[in-house]
Amino acid sequence: MKDILFNFTEIRIEISFKSFDELRKTLSFYKRNNLYKINIPCKNSLKKEFLLKSIEIAKDEFPNIDIIPHFSIFHEFKRNMINTQDSLVKFMEAVKYYGCNHVLLVSGSQKRKSLDSVSALSILKDNSLFFNQDISFGVAFNPYLPPYLFDEEILRLEKKLQSGLVSSIWIQFGTDYKLLKSRIEILSLMISATINKNPKISKISLFGSILIPSKQFLARFKYRPWKGVYCSNEFLESEEMAHKIITNLLKNYKQNEICPLIETNITTDEHLKKLSNIFDLSIKY
Repeated sequence: MKDILFNFTEIRIEISFKSFDELRKTLSFYKRNNLYKINIPCKNSLKKEFLLKSIEIAKDEFPNIDIIPHFSIFHEFKRNMINTQDSLVKFMEAVKYYGCNHVLLVSGSQKRKSLDSVSALSILKDNSLFFNQDISFGVAFNPYLPPYLFDEEILRLEKKLQSGLVSSIWIQFGTDYKLLKSRIEILSLMISATINKNPKISKISLFGSILIPSKQFLARFKYRPWKGVYCSNEFLESEEMAHKIITNLLKNYKQNEICPLIETNITTDEHLKKLSNIFDLSIKY
């Protein structure tokens, strides 16, 4: 029996660009291909005024596109905790004005001692901007960490959820789909407990990162692994094996109602074809 793991209309894609013209070109490509769910990250040169202006352009010129911007405390840090916290509030006010109702808040690759996503949410929970609940946060979660680090990750997530401002959890990419299954069970219990304690929270959505493997990516990752991203030797062995693991990961996502976020660059018909080949897969019952 043939089935489709996810339709293109269901998935989200993280966009990457270095200029407003490149942004417009990529969003035009997505529009032609009916891809309307986009994440704009906060990293490298894509931050501060450039990031905000990009969100404004995207919402103004492509009003049908659903955009979730990211805010990285590491990349948006402004001298001290107070300035950075003020910057976050102004960012939330701006993107809300542009028409966004959700922001993915991350500490960044290197945590600041004075402020991270946990402390930022704790400070913001009494801010009047969030009283009507028409804008909320997503937070990151890594289920692939070794036990001693995973315990700390769970404690951090629990504190984030206690703020009452979190409506989504974004799962880091990894390749151990069997470990993911057991860690999702723990996560589901945490979500249920949070919703039971806070009647204002009706649902916490799950999103999961997906990387589309290529020979170039696998070779690069072997040479220089990404911090916090756990890829098995089996995954890095070959493109064919990597595709099989991605398929199993997507099946896990489907079973647990986790929406995929494609973090690989998708800007050409060839990229789309490769993405389609992974999503349009046979599932044997």
